[in-house]
Amino acid sequence: MHAETPSEIKLGKSGGGQKSSWLLPSVCAGVALYLYMNLFVFPRIPILLTGDQLYFWMDGQRILHGELPYRDFFQFTPPGTDLLYFSVFKLLGPHVWVTNMVVLALGVALCGVCLSIAMQIMELELALPATILFLTLIYTKALNATHHWFSILAILFAVRILLRERSRRRLLAAGGLLGLACFFTQSHGVAALLAFTIWLGWQHFPERQNWLPLLLDGVLLFVGFAITLGVVESYFIATVGWKALWYFQVEYVRKYMFHGPETRFLGMPDWSGWRHFSSSAQYIFVYLLLPVAYAFSLQKCWKANSKAFSPEQRQKVMLVALAGAVLLFEVMFSLNWLRIYAISMPGVILALWLVGQARNTHPLLVRVVWIGILLIATIQIFRAHHRPYAITKLPAGWAAVDPGAYPKLHWIQEHTRPEEFFFQVAWPGVYLPLRLRNPVFEDAVGPGIATRPAGLQRSIAQLDTRQVRYILWSQQLNPNGDLDLPPSSLAPLRAYLHAHYKKVMVFDDRDEIWERKTAN
Repeated sequence: MHAETPSEIKLGKSGGGQKSSWLLPSVCAGVALYLYMNLFVFPRIPILLTGDQLYFWMDGQRILHGELPYRDFFQFTPPGTDLLYFSVFKLLGPHVWVTNMVVLALGVALCGVCLSIAMQIMELELALPATILFLTLIYTKALNATHHWFSILAILFAVRILLRERSRRRLLAAGGLLGLACFFTQSHGVAALLAFTIWLGWQHFPERQNWLPLLLDGVLLFVGFAITLGVVESYFIATVGWKALWYFQVEYVRKYMFHGPETRFLGMPDWSGWRHFSSSAQYIFVYLLLPVAYAFSLQKCWKANSKAFSPEQRQKVMLVALAGAVLLFEVMFSLNWLRIYAISMPGVILALWLVGQARNTHPLLVRVVWIGILLIATIQIFRAHHRPYAITKLPAGWAAVDPGAYPKLHWIQEHTRPEEFFFQVAWPGVYLPLRLRNPVFEDAVGPGIATRPAGLQRSIAQLDTRQVRYILWSQQLNPNGDLDLPPSSLAPLRAYLHAHYKKVMVFDDRDEIWERKTAN
């Protein structure tokens, strides 16, 4: 027998950490069925989704055509999500059902790791509602598989690896997962690395006389992080250049992406009146839940004489709380509700853990949580299957489309061919369903383009070189439109549009189709 070094401490299982071979597969199967009911119209028609994931769908298509981020099209996040969509499109084809299955698979993976983490710090009767609450309150509300979610998934796997045992091998593996998280969202990976480092320091705090084990643990974590990040970024360093990567992933983000809340309502959808209070209340609840859960959990862990839970459980709760709290602090620099939701799983888990701590004095709390879950789930499924849809066959396959979007998709489909260049100026919503190609460097034209006049000029030159036939223009880009743009920022593009195109169609939402004028 030899004494364990601080780098090889087995954290063990909590009192409620019992596992069963059938439990995790059964929960994942139930999650998959529930998500399927929210993503497909019976029996197998995928609902055409929206949200920021459209940018990554478009990027995956562009890589299919041999283009590279940073060199051929604009991107300020690492290329992990672009490559993921490229991979599934390469394997299964760029179809609407494929993107919905990505959302489904991501949700199953997140709920699986949620249950696994929760069972390390509390019993099953609390871990299960924590998982289902995350599914219904958080993930199904978004259904938006962007880089945030993939990055958080890697971070949570790193948390799970260290919950059972803190060994040198596991520290290297956790660091590698944090490096992978950085390949999807650079700021999330770095924030999580900081949280893990703080956790290691906190564990070594009682042993102040010997800081060498702490240094070794930190080095192992960082080495795993650096090696993994270097490997996954190596191809782009070689083909695009490290200077371009540094500009887009670091300098551009620092200059233009760190700002206050994106709406007047702390990044939540703007208040739309008391009739829609139930929708706004969900956002407010999540915004309040996270800081409260982290504050109370950290306070309980900080009390060295706390007898509420074992030292092993205390270490686990501290890791979950630190990871969640540091990620919450990070997203405050560019606050919106989607980013808050994406980093919220640790807070949901800890909220149920706190419910368990208070259960002796308030025994009905768990039942209240289940009632809330069932209510949210019922409303979500009802809404998904009682909304009006236009069922149509698009170049990317059959899809259930919002009736308001159908006339626009139908008109463009009738006047274009798959793989044709088509420029949707303000939003990349038509590229995947209609299998069209973005002809310019910019992903779309919005507030950010005002900071990139060179990108605007490059886009105009590409429209001219490729003789793009149709442009879908949005009224919000005009002077006094909905977007907060300087009056002169898009003047060159508007001038080019009026000089070389003619308006041929106006839709009900006032979006316009402009067709290139024929040469005399």
